Amino acid sequence: MRRTLRLLLVLGLAGCGGASSTPTTLTEPAPTTATAEPAPEAAPASPWASITDEELIDRVRAGAVSRIREADPELAIDGFQAWRRDPASAPALGDRVCEQMLYLAAADFAAGDLDGAAQTVRLVRAKARNRNMAYVGTTLLSVIARRSAGEDPAAQRAAVEAVLNELPRARFGASTVVFQLYQERTQIDASLEQTRQQLLTLETAASYLFTSHVLADAVANRPVYLEAITNVRTAHDARPADRDYRFSTVDLTRARDAQPVLVGVWDTGTAGNLFEQQLFTNAGEQPNGQDDDGNGLVDDVHGVVADPDAAQTGLTYDPGAAVITQYAPFLRGVMDLRAGMASTEAAQRVLTLMRSATDAASLEVLESNLDAVGEWAHGTHVAGILVQGLPQARVAVFRSAWAGETRVYRHRGPTDAELAAERANVEAIASFINTHHVRVVNASLGFAQDYVEAELGHESGVYTNDEQVRRRAAEIHARRRANWQWIFEHCPETLFVIAAGNSNRDVVEYGDVPASIQAPNVLVVGAVDRFGNWATFTNSSPDRVRLFDFGVEVDSLIPNGEHVPLSGTSMASPNAANLAAKMISVDPALTPARTIEIMLGTGDAIAAPFGGVIANEERALQRVRRERPRAGRVASAR
Repeated sequence: MRRTLRLLLVLGLAGCGGASSTPTTLTEPAPTTATAEPAPEAAPASPWASITDEELIDRVRAGAVSRIREADPELAIDGFQAWRRDPASAPALGDRVCEQMLYLAAADFAAGDLDGAAQTVRLVRAKARNRNMAYVGTTLLSVIARRSAGEDPAAQRAAVEAVLNELPRARFGASTVVFQLYQERTQIDASLEQTRQQLLTLETAASYLFTSHVLADAVANRPVYLEAITNVRTAHDARPADRDYRFSTVDLTRARDAQPVLVGVWDTGTAGNLFEQQLFTNAGEQPNGQDDDGNGLVDDVHGVVADPDAAQTGLTYDPGAAVITQYAPFLRGVMDLRAGMASTEAAQRVLTLMRSATDAASLEVLESNLDAVGEWAHGTHVAGILVQGLPQARVAVFRSAWAGETRVYRHRGPTDAELAAERANVEAIASFINTHHVRVVNASLGFAQDYVEAELGHESGVYTNDEQVRRRAAEIHARRRANWQWIFEHCPETLFVIAAGNSNRDVVEYGDVPASIQAPNVLVVGAVDRFGNWATFTNSSPDRVRLFDFGVEVDSLIPNGEHVPLSGTSMASPNAANLAAKMISVDPALTPARTIEIMLGTGDAIAAPFGGVIANEERALQRVRRERPRAGRVASAR
């Protein structure tokens, strides 16, 4: 749920990228000299005050070329122009290279080279290794098509429809929702103002160009785009409905051979009162501010709670009644938009809310409040999925403020002391896991170096250039990677089920933590939609993300007791963890490695062009029951 609204606001950039008056050429940019340490004196005047579009375009081009060489030194990018003309001649392209090429496409668009921009998007669609990339760039291609069609609105609409008709029906909604999100010029201006408050980097320059050129066109000519979308949707609706995928589920409520199993929810918090019958209680501990059981942890009655805010001691984060009352009703709408359903009543309420953000300050308030209510709801929603059909589960709560991250480190990075507190939290959770023999831990969370870079970019008084930001972000990320590697190694009998993440990228290429870490007791889970296709947002990796589960519009609880369907790999992960816990409940002798092996070996293959398998509960549990020791079967049946 982290950065939910912000992700929606830049959805178009994620799908295409960010501007000079000449076509892009992949020449080596001039080297830059990085300052050794952040400047201690006051920061100079913001470079945003005087920079021109042409300078932004040049910055994006030079920066993107440098990043492409960094991402894939073996790539013969001198052939870029030939690849654009003939994508079949190009090699397969990794996600980091594709990201930078999409920046180049946006730079060309801002420079007026519409043909070059379109060619680059189509090159990425054709040659990206990640087949979710086959549908990126719809916003940019639609705007290019409208501009290239002349002044006749009917011709413009027909040109946009031609682009939209390239999309499979299951991808249509998510690929066009950006035209619903941005409705008025004030939203564009607010987003640009917010960007200018950050350090001028490759990413912020690309975002600025994309917003000021591509999204501005989408708003200025919104009736053309909406009419085209309506026409294509009407044609889709006239065809027979796509067949829903049949997700296999098993309910162990009446299973005589199922035994209690202790599971953990490592998240932003879980409303224990909603799971009273299943909430784990440490009998040796009392909520009195003391370490009653002598295990080094204070008040670990139901799990481990860690929050730098001394007032936040509960099992759930509490943003206050006013925030919950005002913003909880928007949770479903935010996720409807993520899933590409802009026409629902809930989504329309969010779109109305977004129109109220007319400057950077109001946009910041809106983002922070939606982030806060997301942190309040997230872990409870995850826990509700984890215990479905599994009354044998006992739930330990690991509430970590760092699992949500945005509240604690909003627009800044962690200090060394705060990183030490993160490590202490990891060690406390490991101690609890090993002391109480927690068998399965769901962690619907993740840390990315580029996310840290974006937050550090707000600290313009500390950092003066991109290199300083990237160096500090790399240090932070390395420490977090070490934390997760350590807990996986120190809790070898526990299966950790990890959400892959929602950035439509390869977790190994980007080094996302913990999803990119290889360990025998780690299972990384991606999301599929109701049709069994990769969700438009899901991260992937042929090596690390091999299992997928249902992650779009998944119904579950939030702390006020309401049921709300939410979307994300955060929801797919507990679906898979639920199966793992059921398997261990039926056969407690299962090791993490064997549990993973069975889940992968009994899953349903995902149809091309995607890869991996979808968890199949019926077949997995059948295999567990068939293979468990006979003595265990007899004993459990008594």
